[in-house]
Amino acid sequence: MHALRCGLSIATMILAGSLAAPAAAQSMGPAQPAARRLVEAPPGFLDSCRRYPWFCTNRTTGAAPLGQADLLELAARINRRVNRAVSQLSDPENYGVADYWTLPANGNGDCEDFVLQKYKLLLDAGVDSRDLSIAVVLDRQGDNHAVLVLRHGSGDLVLDSLTRRIRPWNRTGYTFLAMQSGDDKTRWEVVINQPRDSNVLARR
Repeated sequence: MHALRCGLSIATMILAGSLAAPAAAQSMGPAQPAARRLVEAPPGFLDSCRRYPWFCTNRTTGAAPLGQADLLELAARINRRVNRAVSQLSDPENYGVADYWTLPANGNGDCEDFVLQKYKLLLDAGVDSRDLSIAVVLDRQGDNHAVLVLRHGSGDLVLDSLTRRIRPWNRTGYTFLAMQSGDDKTRWEVVINQPRDSNVLARR
């Protein structure tokens, strides 16, 4: 599935959305964006919050935190498991609507659905919700895509429906545009940050 079929209107969301005062920075690893501002959340995200409160609220299990090696192993296992189990299918083909964020209960889903499934499995395994955020990006072809960002001691890591490999955000070749806040799961922040190995520009 090409990333464009995720149905995210990222450029519209950022350029036409109402930007508020600068938000508190959240880590992206070695390179920090120059500034972050609040932006309106994608409509599909708001609808998913109503159906999946765990996706939009901070939650801790009270269990002892996983060690960094164990966390990475868990994330890699879940990333592979979901990528194998779910077949990529666009929302118009799957549900008959342009943008619908849901768990892939029917075995099919687009990029946001992969993120939701991985997010839930990591939460259920005891990962702190503050260490998980969905991010919207432009892929190497300049098309819309969504990934799950995991905060790790080595920097922010990306779980991606398009690869079984977990990579540091700045090694994906993606341009990060906006992401869910780690501290307030209902907020979205503009990132506008390109990895070192990316020359991707948004299509006009």
